[in-house]
Amino acid sequence: MTEIEQFKDLKADDPNKVKQTRFSKDHKYIIDSDGQKVEFDDPRIVYINPEPRNPYGRRLVINLFKKYNRNIRISKETDASILQYAKKICSGRECLASIAIAGAVLKDINEYRDENEISIYRTPIDQHGPCQNGAWPVLWETFAKRLNLKNVIFCAFPKYTNNYLGLNRDLLAWENINFIVGQYIIEARNALQCVAENKIIALEKFEDLTSEFINNIKEGKKTLNTGLIKWAKEVAKIPLKAKVDETPKVLIFGGLNLMFDHYPIEEFFLERGIITKVVDIVESMSLILAESTIRYGFKKGILTPKEQFSEQLLDSTDLDENDRKEALRAKRNKSALKFLNSQCKTFRKIMGKSGLLFDSFIDFIDLFEEGNKYVSSNSLSETPIITGRFLHSIEEGIYDGLINLGTFNCQPAMNSQAIIRPLANKCDIPYAAIDCEGPWISTNQLRLLETIAIQAKRERKIKNELLA
Repeated sequence: MTEIEQFKDLKADDPNKVKQTRFSKDHKYIIDSDGQKVEFDDPRIVYINPEPRNPYGRRLVINLFKKYNRNIRISKETDASILQYAKKICSGRECLASIAIAGAVLKDINEYRDENEISIYRTPIDQHGPCQNGAWPVLWETFAKRLNLKNVIFCAFPKYTNNYLGLNRDLLAWENINFIVGQYIIEARNALQCVAENKIIALEKFEDLTSEFINNIKEGKKTLNTGLIKWAKEVAKIPLKAKVDETPKVLIFGGLNLMFDHYPIEEFFLERGIITKVVDIVESMSLILAESTIRYGFKKGILTPKEQFSEQLLDSTDLDENDRKEALRAKRNKSALKFLNSQCKTFRKIMGKSGLLFDSFIDFIDLFEEGNKYVSSNSLSETPIITGRFLHSIEEGIYDGLINLGTFNCQPAMNSQAIIRPLANKCDIPYAAIDCEGPWISTNQLRLLETIAIQAKRERKIKNELLA
């Protein structure tokens, strides 16, 4: 019997009960299960991201942490084994994100965790809003008691008030940027798969160039900027049989849950020669950063995103102490959001020289403002982002088909489907809303996707003829 199969509720005076590892009150160090002080540079400490991340970003971030003398493990794609682990601790009523993260944590504990390490399991979001993630701290407090593991901290989100879990703030900023760069690489790879003269040779060359780029960053031979400049230049030399602009494209959008379930739909369209993009995770990252600013603005009676992010509103000079702290926090997160957006623009411009990036960067505030026309952005859910993404995609005309993917028990995702449905009925672009229980699709959903694939190819043919 493995340690994760021994779940039971232990009383406070039970001799088998392990004292939970915790951060010190000032969050300057860790107190382990033996009551010993542990500094954050201790090599036994390992940070674990239990949510799935793209393979390129994962490699970049692992190397980045090593440069800062920190250790990290990052979960791979959600699969049947992860969901099977989740059954050991979840009720089944949780959303897919909750179940997948719980399963990934248990899999990591059982298969990858060293018995001598101090494990910090991070959570991808820290939010108080109309979503199940608001209950994650309570959920993991319960799970921690049942797991009864030594030297483990669950559900930790790095932020200003907890000293960023002992991590350098710059490290955290560049961690997010590296994950985003990884998504841009996938955008280029998906395009190449559909327009390459010889798909097999082209993808082999692409992987070689990408591995060279990642290794150059790891060894300090290149910076992220200079490495991507060379990468883009070399990738642009791969022979193509068609233009990216003239090839059918489909966007899969729907919020944070996409990281757990988009794989079969992405692969479905790529197999049919349709360039597929999964919406950038930066949009969900931006919501996390924007929450304090939105809440502060709403508290002051300001309702729209653009007004809430105005410099005048965040001026803290004439405020009392409590309001000043809140304003400074909002201003700090706004600054982080601005930096994130500027880096996204920079790297898209650099990588665009490859000729394979086709989407445009959308400023989060513009996206949120657009969605706010149909559902209040002050709900602090992903519904306005998803709605705004749909509207912006219709306006730009880059895509020939749109898939709104959500999980059936994710309220923000289901709300977006209800709001978008009448809007989609007024548009010519092929659109489908799909809700699922995991990274798989049913027979009926497969038939729906086949219809969208045919319609997307037809839509692109019409656009190409108009532009000829």
